Amino acid sequence: MGKSLRKLADHAEGILLCLFTFLLMADVLLGILARYVNFEIVFADELGKYLFVWLCMTGVSAAARDNQHVRLSFLAARLPNRKGTWILSQVLFLIFSLFFFYWSFRLTRMHFVMEKSVMGFRFPMYVFTAALPVGFALTAIRLIQDILHTWKNRRPLNPWRPAENNDMI
Repeated sequence: MGKSLRKLADHAEGILLCLFTFLLMADVLLGILARYVNFEIVFADELGKYLFVWLCMTGVSAAARDNQHVRLSFLAARLPNRKGTWILSQVLFLIFSLFFFYWSFRLTRMHFVMEKSVMGFRFPMYVFTAALPVGFALTAIRLIQDILHTWKNRRPLNPWRPAENNDMI
């Protein structure tokens, strides 16, 4: 049981990305078919927007897990202490994520308390705005995992490439 739960946690973002991509594609296809047969579906565009937000926020966490976020790697590769620079970079991103987690959680809580619903199809708004705190919480968890791994193993999970091998410069 423990091994399968660990495997699920390791692949959580990938599973969610597949799910939201499938739902978004189904929503777009339904909207296109509805227009083709002159059948009006009020919620198709609205649902697509919110599914896209869920997809993006899950993608932020997946990028944090794989250390694929844009960084000033050309600058950091030239600094003498790569481990310290890496940890500093991750800590700054963690602070950013926690800041936005706090404010997005407050927004979602406000929508929950006010019982606000989406205009197009009377669905609770907090279900959609919850994408923000969930995404930032997952991102923070992945950043903490990476910081602890780097601290313990004395090298980052995904160290910056040396400047001379960097194709982006």
